[in-house]
Amino acid sequence: MEANASRDANQRLQRLDETISQCEKEIHALMEDVVDHALSVEADGSAAQGDGEDACDNWPRLSRLCDRLTRAHLARDRLHERAMPSPTEIRIKVEAAERMVARAETRLAAETEAHQEKLKKYELRLREDRAAKRRGANGRPPVPMEHKTVLVRQRTRLVKMRAWLERARTPRPVPSPESRACLSDPDSRLIPGKRGGYLQGYNIQIVCARRQLLLAIDAHDNPSDRTALVPMVKKTQRNHQAARLPGDIELWLADSGYASAASFEALADLPLLVSVTSDADQAGFPAKRQQAPAGQQDMAARLATPTGRAQYRQRSALVEPGFAQIFQRFGRHLNYRSRQAVDAEIKLLGTVHNLNKLINHSPKNHS
Repeated sequence: MEANASRDANQRLQRLDETISQCEKEIHALMEDVVDHALSVEADGSAAQGDGEDACDNWPRLSRLCDRLTRAHLARDRLHERAMPSPTEIRIKVEAAERMVARAETRLAAETEAHQEKLKKYELRLREDRAAKRRGANGRPPVPMEHKTVLVRQRTRLVKMRAWLERARTPRPVPSPESRACLSDPDSRLIPGKRGGYLQGYNIQIVCARRQLLLAIDAHDNPSDRTALVPMVKKTQRNHQAARLPGDIELWLADSGYASAASFEALADLPLLVSVTSDADQAGFPAKRQQAPAGQQDMAARLATPTGRAQYRQRSALVEPGFAQIFQRFGRHLNYRSRQAVDAEIKLLGTVHNLNKLINHSPKNHS
């Protein structure tokens, strides 16, 4: 949904720093003018009476500058937060770094043991030569442990691998020079538009039951749906438990935009079906992408069964009409800014949607 913000208000990190610096300078100058005016009033109240209106005109500008400064700080913070890798990415990087450290330690231990053995053999031959009075018969002595080139290289490599592991465990967000944040609404993102191009908005996620009754609705802080599957499932489970609905949800369905090996691993205990090729291929129509990516073959095999195909066909009749009904009734434009206000707005829309479903529901008469 489109945010109450302009796409042209997106700024890069360097521009945001310049905006913050400029606002701080102007605020400082205005505050100095206020202090000078106050001192002049104290010194000569009657002489400063005529300048009172001009001094008061600074307060609206000061308010606007403070608001702009706050939004610029928030936009910069959002860039750093979005540069932080996800927990799954951190785990993958830590595991890779631990393997590299273990490999470097093993290599260093092997090289150290081999060189120590070489030094021992040299000492043994040297003693034997001295006992036989053959001085210098063994040639040049081996290089000491601290100067051996291979060992120095391996120790340096181990230090680098341990530093890499430490950085993987405690990542520091470094925004890309091309990343941008919106100064009007720092919580909004540039997301792909429904009819092409990009728009400034929020990625709205919903979970629907039969007849498009909403079980959960939320704004996902990422243009991609791939990392939204686990949070939306958790929210739905909490709502299901809070509503004290009997039983468990029997089947979870999601399209190919949510396919992720990490999500499948986190939700392995649920009856989950997610298209891993494309919705057209999954529905039995010709499609370009027919092969499942690495790590998703188990889900592809589950979907390839007749039961899996029949169950997955129910997805489009559940969630797609839900989006259509919400957009047709409430439009695609949000009225409020900031994540907290937008979250309250979309939850209000979802509540009205569900109330309308309940009011207009007419149970079927079974004769």
